[in-house]
Amino acid sequence: MPGIGLVLPTGKFHSKENGTSSTQEPGLQLGRGNVGLIGSLYQVYELIPHVLNQFASFSYRHTFRNGNGYQFGDQYLLSAGLNFQALDWLVLTGQLNWRYLVHDNFSGSLKQLLPTGAAVVLDPAIKDRRVPTTGSTTLMFSPGVTVQNLPFLPQTAVYFNAQIPVVRDFNNNLAQGLSFVVGLTRNFQLFGGS
Repeated sequence: MPGIGLVLPTGKFHSKENGTSSTQEPGLQLGRGNVGLIGSLYQVYELIPHVLNQFASFSYRHTFRNGNGYQFGDQYLLSAGLNFQALDWLVLTGQLNWRYLVHDNFSGSLKQLLPTGAAVVLDPAIKDRRVPTTGSTTLMFSPGVTVQNLPFLPQTAVYFNAQIPVVRDFNNNLAQGLSFVVGLTRNFQLFGGS
């Protein structure tokens, strides 16, 4: 099943460093200030009907340059896994999640601040300079459990997944360790029906 999406600018992305007129670096901003496009594919197949199914998904996000001349790197996501219906109300999941983030990119000007406070322009037109400490490659193993359709919570599922790093390359940046995802989904009829 294919899908497309649009990323809209959210949050403030012109925040200044405390007590200065310098803009904070993009990774510290509350927002990104850019537009992006997302394309995705999702596939599922029942290996043993109503007991075991296999799923796979792929998505790609392209991000355009924001008003500060900063472009966050494109993102590729690939996931594959199995769902096992152990009981009517219990589903066990195992999946591999691969994520590749391309280096961010910057266009602007390079200045050096002198001790007197004056700025000397070193390069007035930096175009498409890669930000070396951005981008990453991650492979995670994610075991999980879903509890669903309990008598006191009909049409509701609660899930818990652990994300265990198998391979990590974060280009000398902060690396994600063991993490957890907890969530709740609720199905409901939007229009009419019985």
